[in-house]
Amino acid sequence: MPPTISIGQVLRAALYRNPDLLDSLDALVSSRIAERGVASTFVPQVTPFVSFDRSHDASQRADTYGIAASQLFQFGTLLEGLASVTRSPGASGDTAYNSDYRVTLTQPLLRGADPAVTREPLREARRTVSSSERSVEVLRRRTVILIYQTYLGIAREQEALRLASERYDRSRKLTEFSRARFAAGSVSRLDVLRAEQQDASIALTLNDARNAAEDFFDQLRRAAGLGRELQFEIEPPERLPVDEPGEKEAVESALELRPEAIEARDQVTDAEFAVRIAKSLQLPSLSAVASYETFGVGPTPGDALRGRSPAFILGLRSQYGLNTVVLDAQRREAEIALETRRRNLQLLDDDLVREVRLAYRQLRQAERDHDIAARNVEVAEMQSQVARLRFEKGLSDNFNVVDAENLWNSTKLLESNSRYDILLARLACLFASGQLEVTPFLRQP
Repeated sequence: MPPTISIGQVLRAALYRNPDLLDSLDALVSSRIAERGVASTFVPQVTPFVSFDRSHDASQRADTYGIAASQLFQFGTLLEGLASVTRSPGASGDTAYNSDYRVTLTQPLLRGADPAVTREPLREARRTVSSSERSVEVLRRRTVILIYQTYLGIAREQEALRLASERYDRSRKLTEFSRARFAAGSVSRLDVLRAEQQDASIALTLNDARNAAEDFFDQLRRAAGLGRELQFEIEPPERLPVDEPGEKEAVESALELRPEAIEARDQVTDAEFAVRIAKSLQLPSLSAVASYETFGVGPTPGDALRGRSPAFILGLRSQYGLNTVVLDAQRREAEIALETRRRNLQLLDDDLVREVRLAYRQLRQAERDHDIAARNVEVAEMQSQVARLRFEKGLSDNFNVVDAENLWNSTKLLESNSRYDILLARLACLFASGQLEVTPFLRQP
């Protein structure tokens, strides 16, 4: 007997094994690693170095040892330092040592003075992380919907299969009774053919339901990361673990809670930063420079390390290209992109509201369909029993029986399908409103 797997078990498996979700998680991890790499550029950078230089006759060699360090601050200031000692032979063959120390502080005053220019790589890296996190969250929520759709798809087809089997049993009895009455001469050959045709039609329905159920089983195995040969049974849920909010609350929360809306607003912010940076880069390059330099010379390393004649240098450094067409074009492109994203944000907000209203209309329709079907099932069953009784008593042919059976079966299918449609519609309302939290669904048995 195959084991029964509940919707909660399938969801827990899917959240850890769904291949699409795993790919999205890998992308998130990669973006976090990239962020750490970009953030490392704003910590002190230290680089030891050593070099060897021989003269043309290769008889004398000069050795240089040193260390270079720098610190780039997020507000644009760059601090650089260099310390080196060079060992070189003198003209008389004696060894001499030279030392060199430099500390330079550079601060942009025009181009790049806006801290956003320096921080932009780090901001972009952090935005990539937040965007990846939202993509993962959206995919987690869509995975919940996908699991429910396939799980309830199996339940829907199995119910259709059960109803078709019951109908097939009744149809076979009707066929046998029609043949008996035809042999007795109380009905025509047409009644037998009609009953046999109904048998064939129901057999096709059974085959379709079996194949559709197997298709949904395969889809569920794939979505949940289950083994492709795993055989199991399902237990359809009666309700969702959480209730959907009211339509008015859903409309308001969709604009605040939907990850797509939050991401679109952040994209507008990205475009605003792009315009801000493009304007800053159009300015002439002007930087204030403060530098401290000293050197030392001596016959020993100790003597050379003692700095002599220190010098403080203060100045300005500037450059400006005569061709500004590229910078103008970049600023204009950034401004156009900003207007486009603002327009797309407004359009997305409107689409989200429409999506919420559509979800709630579909929910109300599913509830009305279920009410109608629930009332009609009993009426259709009674109509089928009356038609069968009249046929058995010879008061009519079996046309009314076949017609009543078809009506009874369709009302039972509609009642069954509408129950599952209500669950999916409520799930769609939760998703559209942005209030589809994954955790309560994972806590289901």
